[in-house]
Amino acid sequence: MKSTKSAIATACGIVSICVGVIGGITFGIIGGLIAVVLGILGIVFGIAAKKETDGAKGTAGLACGIIGLVFGALFTVSCAICGAASEGYGSYGCIGGSMCLVDDVEDELEDEWDDIMDEAYNEIYGW
Repeated sequence: MKSTKSAIATACGIVSICVGVIGGITFGIIGGLIAVVLGILGIVFGIAAKKETDGAKGTAGLACGIIGLVFGALFTVSCAICGAASEGYGSYGCIGGSMCLVDDVEDELEDEWDDIMDEAYNEIYGW
């Protein structure tokens, strides 16, 4: 007995795990929320497939959906907490947030360097 719902559940579950981990790290809250939605779809289709086939199919999709939902929820919550604690960088994910932070530090260092150079020119040339 062929079950399309089982295949959909498995695909949603596997993609949910991948997006939950990779998307959570790179895209933060957005990646986590996408993983949550896909995990829920994997669970719903997995349960429907189990009912349709009297428990013969749908277990893989159900299990992957649960794991993806857990990863997605974990990254969504942790990125939201990190974003609230670190000036909003958590909404960009770990990689995006660190890149924003590097840009901010570079801007501050450039401003500081400009101030030092202005003071040096003032001392040398009396400007």
